[in-house]
Formats: sequence, structure tokens, C-alpha cells
Amino acid sequence: MNRQSSQQLTTGVLEGTRSLPALDAVETAQLLGTLWRGKWTVAACGVIAVVIAGLYAYRIAVPLYPAQVTITRESEAPQVINGIESIFSSGGTDTVALNTEIVIFESRNLVGQLVDDLRLVADPEFNEELHDPRLSETILTSLGFPPKAALSEDEQRERVIDTLTARLNVANIQQSLAFTIFIETTEPQKSVDIVNGLAEVYIENQVRKQLEAATRTMEFLSQRTSELKARVESLELDLANLTTNSSVVTEDELMAQTLQLRDIRGRLIDLDRRIAFDAATIDRISQADTVDLLLSEIEASNDPRLVQMAVAYRDGRLSETTLRSQVSMRFDQLKAALDQSRAQREALQASAESLSESIGNKSNELITLNQLEREAEAAQLLYETFLARLQEASVQQSLEISETEIVSPAVRREASSPRPILVMLLAMTLGAMAGAAVVFVREWRFAGFRTGEDLVRYTGRRVLGTIPALANRTRQSVLNHLKEKPTSVFAEAVRNLRTSVLMSSLDREPNVILVTSSVPGEGKTTLSIALTHHLNSMEGRTAILVEADVHRKTLSAYSDRTDAVTLADAVLGREDADTWNLFDNNLGFDVLVGSTDSFNGADLFASAKFKELIKQLSKKYDHIIIDAPPLLALTDARVLAKLADEIIFAVKWQSTTKTQVREGLNMLESVGHPNSALVLSQVDLRRMKKYGYDGQYAYDGTSTDYYEKH
Repeated sequence: MNRQSSQQLTTGVLEGTRSLPALDAVETAQLLGTLWRGKWTVAACGVIAVVIAGLYAYRIAVPLYPAQVTITRESEAPQVINGIESIFSSGGTDTVALNTEIVIFESRNLVGQLVDDLRLVADPEFNEELHDPRLSETILTSLGFPPKAALSEDEQRERVIDTLTARLNVANIQQSLAFTIFIETTEPQKSVDIVNGLAEVYIENQVRKQLEAATRTMEFLSQRTSELKARVESLELDLANLTTNSSVVTEDELMAQTLQLRDIRGRLIDLDRRIAFDAATIDRISQADTVDLLLSEIEASNDPRLVQMAVAYRDGRLSETTLRSQVSMRFDQLKAALDQSRAQREALQASAESLSESIGNKSNELITLNQLEREAEAAQLLYETFLARLQEASVQQSLEISETEIVSPAVRREASSPRPILVMLLAMTLGAMAGAAVVFVREWRFAGFRTGEDLVRYTGRRVLGTIPALANRTRQSVLNHLKEKPTSVFAEAVRNLRTSVLMSSLDREPNVILVTSSVPGEGKTTLSIALTHHLNSMEGRTAILVEADVHRKTLSAYSDRTDAVTLADAVLGREDADTWNLFDNNLGFDVLVGSTDSFNGADLFASAKFKELIKQLSKKYDHIIIDAPPLLALTDARVLAKLADEIIFAVKWQSTTKTQVREGLNMLESVGHPNSALVLSQVDLRRMKKYGYDGQYAYDGTSTDYYEKH
């Protein structure tokens, strides 16, 4: 076993353990090829879907008739008097307002009114209670289950409202104040009546709401105007009484009194300062007990007469006794002046308090008067405004009209559904897609092999050839085909295999060739017979077929001899090898057929006598073809593999699974044959063409003129 071969085997086994999507890269060409192979499945699914859709569209489906009405709202109601729109405006024009109108269209009040007007409760299309009992309900009732309780009239009405609301389609036309109401029913006139009726109910509801709003507005304006009129009269009366019964001064007079009070308070401040200074001076002079201290206090008093006395004393013009006598006289005068100042202050204080109280009273009266005047003016203005609005509203109410109108009423139209052609086209598309899905799932689940390339990619092993399937049913017809049609596709494929086997080794041609498979029924016996036949047909070469599949003994069905030498006879030496006659006239070459003896094949093949038999045959024949049992059924093939120069592993086209191939190759590897060659057998060339694999091989249909029909 060389290293490269071992790596190929390992790669093949690892690839075999992966899931199918990981093995084969999904390419566009592969997808298209898969679809092409399953084209009849896709076509059949499409045809079935079209037939079902046609039956539904023409036989089962109930036609539906559409109807649509278009209504529009004015952006602003027509106003006779400016400003009155704030009283009678019915709604905005923004997105929120328009969506609100859609909700109003679908409200239970409006839809319920329409249900009552059109008596839809008595219509079986909208009231399920009027339908015949369903099959399931009939079956349940017959089995003894209680029937479904009947709904009351109110409950039926609510159900009908729900059903009608669900089938209505109200929409706002973009960038406009227009709305459409759409419905489909089983009768054209019914559809027209429903959408037109809903539009009329909506308009009537809008008019009623506007009239109710106008009435409420008039009542409010009338009541408020009366209240404001009484308020104005009351304020004017209070103002007149206040003006008559109070001595209210003007603002100028009040300002003059305020200035006078400010002057008195200024004089009081000055007088307080002088009294405080004089009192302090008198107190300091009265407490001076020395001449020097007395002179200091006299000079600090700033009294001119006292200062003059102090100057005369310092100049020597007055004696101390005279000084004190004159200061005492002046002291008495100062005390008298201080008392006079205090009396004057009390008088000014009393005058200031009286004037302040007078100003406060008059200010309050003036404030009250001004407030009454302002309230009277405001009340008068508000009264005049409401009175004007009341008069305007009276005029506008008589001209109030609906802001909504029907601009495009619904008319009878042809049925909108079902559309048979569209339904069948859609069904055909969906059916084809379902068929494609079936094809892809089938391809995903497919675990076999369709081409030799698949085998190479999966196993990493050599693929010696691809053998077409024979149309012959009987074993004798297979032999006849080999003999009578030497230039058939099958014959050329076997020759191609023969060439590949002989050239498989550069050193020498293989002597012992083992033909096996994973499971029974993969055409290994037919392949062994055909390969032996074509090896013998070569000039100067001899080949023998050894039937090692002793459990089935298939070759007995091909041979016409009853005295043929069996494999057991040859191994056990029951007959002299020199007297063996192994040629089979029916097969056309030498054969060692399986024996009917009851012995274990693996034990026989592992014996030294069997090995001696192979050596003996190798001296006589150029090639020994051993038809071995399937690897997964018996261990015989693994024992025989040790003696083989070349192993041909047959894989039945589109039948043998990847798992079976992998397990079979693993078994051969375990006995030292990692480089076993594979053959894709029993290939159906016609089906390969249908699958899109034509052109894979020279004999698969591209060069049919060179071959006889097989």
C-alpha cells in the first residue's frame, strides 16, 4: 500500500461520512441539472395543480362582485362671517384627523345602522346561523353530542356587524381628503347597496353631529351672553354707588398729598437730628466739672455764643465766675429751645400720621374705583363679543351644510374573483415550485451514484469503467448477447474495462482478478462472465472463471454441464488435475463452478490447498477471475482479497448507497487492499440521458452509429 493511495482512501472515507450538501457544492449548473432530471416530476406537479385550480375556479369558487364608492371632505366649511369657523368646524385635516374618520367609518354604530337598514341579519352571506349545519356538526350530533346553541337576535346582529366590518375596506387616498369604501360580495347589487349605504349613513351622521354641535353652541352663547349682560349691569351699579358715596380724590391730588407727607417726614428727620445733638451737648456741658473740660465741651457744641464765651475767657476778657454764669444762662436757653423742638416734633409727627392715614384711605378707594372701572370695561367688551358671536351664529346656523359628499357612487361591476387564468397560472407556478421541491428533496435524499465521477469524488479510488445494463432478462440471453453482438455498447464497455484492468499496473498484468460488490444484485457475476469472455477472446491469452460465491452458485444457471469439476473437487483433490475438463461449451471458456458440498467458504478459501490451487491455475492461465460473494453479506471476499492482484468492486448504478460502498471499501482496506478499483455497473443509458448525463462516455449515446443496439 503506497502513501498516496492511503491518503486517497482516508479522504474518501472522511468525505463519505459527511452529509450530502457538504459533499457536492451546490452550483448553478448542478441545480439546473437536478431540475432537468426531475423535469417530468415538475411538469406533473404543475399539471396537477392547474387541474385542481381549474376545478376550483370553474366549479367550486363562488364569484365575488366588487363595489367602491368615493367620498370627499371640504378642507374648510363655507363661512358667511369670518371667524365663525372656530365654532362650527367639524374636524382637522391632518393624519390623525383622517385616521379618526376611518375609525368612524368602521364604528359599530354606523355599521350597525347599515345592517339594520339593509336587513343583513337575514342574509346568509353575513349570518352563519342561516347556513345549513356543517358536516362536522351533523356527525357530532349523530354521535350523540348536543347541537350548538342557537344565538339570540341581538347576538346574531353583533356577529353580522363583525363580519361586515371585517370585509369592509376603508382607505384615505394619499395627499387628499377623499376616502374610498370597498367591499366584495356574492351579488353585484348587494355590494353597491352596502358601500353607497355606508357613505350615506356617514354623511347623515356628520350632518346630525354638526346640527347638534350648532345647537349646543347656540345654547352656550345665549346663556353666556345673558350672564355677561347681568354682570355688566351689576358692575356699573357698583361703580355709580362708589362714586356717589365716597370722597375719592384724583390721582394728582393724591400725588400732592404724598409729596407733602414726604416733606413732613423729612423735617421730622432733621428735627430729630437737632434734638439729639442739643440734648447730648446739654448733657456734656452739665457734667463738665473743670474749666478745661467745660471749654472743650463748649468748643465741641458749635454754638456761636458759647464759642464766643470760650474765646473771651481764653483772651482774659472773662473771669471763670463770669464764664460760668454766662454759660449757665446760655444753658437754660438751650434747654428751653430743646423743649420747644420736642414740642414741634410732636406736632409734625401727629400731622404726618393724619396725612398718611388720609392718603391710605383715599388710595384704597381709588384702587377700588379703578378696579371696578376695569372690570366693567372688560365685562362690557366680553358681553359685546359674545353678543356679536350669538348674532353671527344665528345667521350661520341657517346656512349649515355637510362638509362631506359622494363624488363617485358605486356601480355594478363584473366579478373580480376568481380569475380562472390568473388562478391557474399561479397554481401552475406553485405546482412547479412544489415539484421542484420534491425533486430537490429526492436529490438530497439520494444516496447512490449516477456517474463514475461521483464515485471518484466520493471514494477517491480508481474507476475502471462504466458498464451499461443489458435489456435481456434471462441468463441465457446474456450469453447470447456476448456471442452474437460483439460490437454492442455493452461489449465495448467490457472491452474498455478489460483494457483498464490490464493496464492497471505498469510492472505486470494482474493474474488473479477478484470481482466483488457490497451487496447482492449489483451485477458482479455478469461482469465476471463478460470480463472472462473478453479476456479469452484476446489472441494468445487464457482466462478461467472461478465461482467463489458458493452460497448462491449462480454459474450453474449459465452452464449446460452436469459433470463439471467443482471448486471443492479441485481444492480437496478429488479428481486428478491432469484429467480436469473445465471448458464449458455454453459459456465458451474454462470454469470452476461452486460446489454443493456443505462447508464454510471462508475456511475453504483460507486453506493452504486453495492457495495451492490458485498457484496451479496461475501457471496454466494468464488470468484467473474470481466471482466472490458480496462483502457486506459474507466474509469470504475479504479472505479471497489477500490472494488477488486486482480487485474490481462493482457498484450498481443509482442503487448501491454511499454507506454500503464505504463499508465495503473499508473491509477491503482492512485486509490490505486500499487501492481497489471500482466499476459502475448496470447503467441505464436511456435514463442517464433523461437525467442530463448524456455525453459522459463515448458509448452512452453520442456515438451510437458505431455500436449495435443492445
